[in-house]
Amino acid sequence: MTTIEKIALQEFNIEYCQLGENEKQWCHDEMMNNPNWLNPFWKQEGYQSETDKLCDKLGILNYKTNNQ
Repeated sequence: MTTIEKIALQEFNIEYCQLGENEKQWCHDEMMNNPNWLNPFWKQEGYQSETDKLCDKLGILNYKTNNQ
């Protein structure tokens, strides 16, 4: 799912492709201008997903660093 699709679902509760032209433009503007979408938590330095945490705990290969 793309960022603009996430915005459409969060703001309008429908898929982006179902929006009218004004709503699509609003989603685009929101994506380009809102710092919450420009710099989401999962792109922050040191962020570790639940999957990454589980892999580390189980000693499974880390696909990001190729370390075991």
